[in-house]
Amino acid sequence: MTFRLTKHHGLGNDFLVLLGTAEDVAAVGPDHARRWCDRRRGVGADGLLIGTIDPPRGDLGMVLFNADGSRAEMSGNGIRCLAQAEAERRGVAEIDLVVVTDDGDRSVQVRPGPDPATVEAAVAMGPARPGPAADAEVDRRHDATVAPAALAAEPKEAVTLDLGNPHLVLLVDDPGQVDVGLAGPRWEAAYRDGINVHAVAPTPGEADALTMAIWERGAGATEACGTGATAAARAAHDWGLVGDRVRVHMRGGDVDVEVGPEMVLRGPAVRIATVEVEA
Repeated sequence: MTFRLTKHHGLGNDFLVLLGTAEDVAAVGPDHARRWCDRRRGVGADGLLIGTIDPPRGDLGMVLFNADGSRAEMSGNGIRCLAQAEAERRGVAEIDLVVVTDDGDRSVQVRPGPDPATVEAAVAMGPARPGPAADAEVDRRHDATVAPAALAAEPKEAVTLDLGNPHLVLLVDDPGQVDVGLAGPRWEAAYRDGINVHAVAPTPGEADALTMAIWERGAGATEACGTGATAAARAAHDWGLVGDRVRVHMRGGDVDVEVGPEMVLRGPAVRIATVEVEA
């Protein structure tokens, strides 16, 4: 069986997108994500997005598998890519969608970007809820001396938040000095179900701006994380470091976050290619 996929990225956080009926998407699962997202033996991506075009409610259903085949509840970059794919399927430049995710319904507004391959999208992310506590049993197996060393210093602040998926936000002096490949999995090991890890700091010389380094559960070190940027903005706002409108700088580029009871994420999505793959 052959599937037609499109590939997109949100600030370098890249996804394969499959749009189809419920019957179509039911045939695809974790094994496909692992094979298709493999960067040497597959197409290559951080995750596989499956969009149901005939959901029981809303305009589009969304299922996300990480590159390792694990299922993720939500992705701020991914949902923009999925919405771009749906706009292109419908042949429209602008669209407002209600996307049904594993964490509930999300409203997405898609508008034209600076070139035909790019859109700008605003996502109503819902509230930033309290995140999970570290698991004591797991934490006893966690080498707590390694993560702070990889972070270059003990974090000044730390908080977990839930944006549909869990995030650990760590306030550090300089995210550029953080070895997320080493620190990320060490910090994640303290949480039984895993967690996304973000080292953040106010951007020098720029008001209401953050710089962030990222480790994503199921994908590893990535160039951008939309839910992570939203969590970081909420945390930094609560720590008194930024206002209600925050620009978050990541290796892949920038997003803007509105902090409030309903968090709003704004950023681009870029279409890269169309590919055909075998099941």
